[in-house]
Amino acid sequence: MATMTRARRAPDTPAEDGRDGLFLRNHWYVAAWRDEVGRKPLARVVLGDYLVLFRTEDGRAVALENRCPHRNLPLSEGRLIGDTLECGYHGMVFDCRGACTHLPGAPQPPAWARVKAYPVIERRGWVMVWMGDPARADESAAPDYNVRLDDPAWFSLKGYINVRCGYRLILDNLLDLSHLAYVHGSTTGNRALAEQATITAEVEESRVRVTRWMSDIPPAKAFVDYAGYGGTIDRWQVSEYTTPSYIYVNSGTAPAGRGVSPAERRDSQGLWGFVVYHALTPETARSTHQFWAVALEQRMVPEAGRPDFEKQMLNIPLEDVAIYEAQQRAIDLDPEAPDGDVRPRGMIAADKGLFAMRKILQRLHAAENRKPA
Repeated sequence: MATMTRARRAPDTPAEDGRDGLFLRNHWYVAAWRDEVGRKPLARVVLGDYLVLFRTEDGRAVALENRCPHRNLPLSEGRLIGDTLECGYHGMVFDCRGACTHLPGAPQPPAWARVKAYPVIERRGWVMVWMGDPARADESAAPDYNVRLDDPAWFSLKGYINVRCGYRLILDNLLDLSHLAYVHGSTTGNRALAEQATITAEVEESRVRVTRWMSDIPPAKAFVDYAGYGGTIDRWQVSEYTTPSYIYVNSGTAPAGRGVSPAERRDSQGLWGFVVYHALTPETARSTHQFWAVALEQRMVPEAGRPDFEKQMLNIPLEDVAIYEAQQRAIDLDPEAPDGDVRPRGMIAADKGLFAMRKILQRLHAAENRKPA
């Protein structure tokens, strides 16, 4: 399994206060890939909260507020002593619940000497943190995609990118895959992808599924290179959004005219295709942690072609990043843009899923922040 990491800003220096974004707090968010969290403290900003992550000696992941209550030095600058974290400034020691267990020179720590502890679970290679009321943390509410990163029958790549844009712009990108024609034209996209698609959007209470069906179109370059297509194909793409900020994409193809059922379009890759998983965790209102993985059956990528395939797949997310970071720069120069977010002047057919996703976010955000009567 190949891995890409791209973080242009030190992870322990948030660009700005993140609390003015449309954040849903009573949810699980990916804070790190499993292999990022170890016995060296890891600093990460999530929904504007400054966290430090580490593992106990028996391997359990822990997340604490990354700010000593004494003089505010990040605890990630300290060191682990057993299952406790010692501040690197004056030696205060904190346990996994956030309580100070030792204050040098004092018989016992004062009551104020504690930091916030966050509920943590691990799912499919992700370390996930509950950012809201700890009493409401429900493990069954965590998304549990069948990420085939450890399946020997599948070939996979994963990556992490620190992106300078709000998370909703990335959700937009992944729910409207017509952009492949223009952003990824040298690999997985071509003009027919945008011009000849039938688009449907299905909306459940907190889920949106956008299906794109393209019949009898020429194959994009990647499908010629790896599937060996010579004639036209049928192609499908299904993007499924789950709250608060998860996207699953299934992409498949078949020779034109073979016939593909709606169930196949959702779950099958046909003759050649792949699945992509995205966990988009807001860092601040204008920056996002993007955790992604792509997987496909081993048979679809011969050993000889894998170096070039990996290079293409690792570059595709960076092509997207260039687009939505440019969007964010333009938005930030718009005095009428609300809360650092896009301000569209109209709607096109490809926006169906985007608008549905945003309505869900607005509804849940309003409910979460509604004051009791």
